[in-house]
Amino acid sequence: MVRMLDDGQLTAWARRLAGGVENDRDDAPPGAVPEWLRSNMIRLDGQMGMMQLSNFGTMHAHDPSSFEAVLLRRSIGATMLYSTLETPHTVSYHRGAPGGEDIVIIGMSNHGGQRLRTATGLQMMGVGRMGFMSSLGTSAVEHFGASETTGVVVPITALPGHRQVLARGAEVFPDTPLTRAAGVAFARMLYEWMRDPDQGVGAVAGTETALVALVRGLFRQFPGDGETDRASELRAEATRVIDARHRDAEFGIDMLAAELHVSRRQLFRLFSGTDETLAERLLRRRLDTAREELLAVPPQDLTTVAARSGFLDAGALRAQFARHVGLSPSAFRLAAASPPRLAEAMLLSDEQEGSAS
Repeated sequence: MVRMLDDGQLTAWARRLAGGVENDRDDAPPGAVPEWLRSNMIRLDGQMGMMQLSNFGTMHAHDPSSFEAVLLRRSIGATMLYSTLETPHTVSYHRGAPGGEDIVIIGMSNHGGQRLRTATGLQMMGVGRMGFMSSLGTSAVEHFGASETTGVVVPITALPGHRQVLARGAEVFPDTPLTRAAGVAFARMLYEWMRDPDQGVGAVAGTETALVALVRGLFRQFPGDGETDRASELRAEATRVIDARHRDAEFGIDMLAAELHVSRRQLFRLFSGTDETLAERLLRRRLDTAREELLAVPPQDLTTVAARSGFLDAGALRAQFARHVGLSPSAFRLAAASPPRLAEAMLLSDEQEGSAS
């Protein structure tokens, strides 16, 4: 079989993921496929390969027997970093995600070309552009030539306030410095985890938090559900202030309103009708930080974790953690040492069948 995705394509793919510097850290001769890529990639060919890869959607190719794809993936808590190199095909996504958990797949086109088909029409996604596919709607993606997409999969629950956008099924993000920088970050994070997969539970928690924050930033470029542009700007600014000030246990709604120069009533109205109240958003941010601090190395006592996460004391942290996470802080530490479950969207079909049994 003459491969379209040959060593030259694979080497160029590795260079793109590494930002052009992988030879500085690899003993492979120039032009050779780096060992970190060769040992981690999953190769899929022909009709069987399409069946395996079409775990979340229906795939079509002009000549299924000549279809080729190479997949890289890395589970990061509840998220999944991925990169695919694929020959021409079309994949149709239908409402409803595998495993029953709604998800969104964010990806940047780094090679070849793609076109999104949604209920609102056709959108080109050339090299350097980023889009998303959501299980809340239907869409299709056409891949032209040998195309590479690199990005992240996150649960829909990580994006409260954007269900109207997600319900479109797919969309291309605005071409902004944030979007372009996020694409670079996804590729580099995947490369680093492929090169050094044993970075510890603290690094997993920190990377997961960073990925979710980055995805939320991307979606803030779209107006939230039922919002004017001004309301969207205020909500984004409120979230930024919460991110910056949540570690202070004395910081609360009144201080947030004062910093935004709005009344407490205006502030609550701003967040009415969203998936999270303002108080819930502040608490979730503190719990996210508590997760990171609990997995820090060396381990910290609970009083220190509480102080660094914005809780009044260890008792308050313990109560909120058990109520909202479902585990005590100590049980969370133990559970974090176990390998996380792979994101369903990047499991192959046979792996999904095995995980369901």
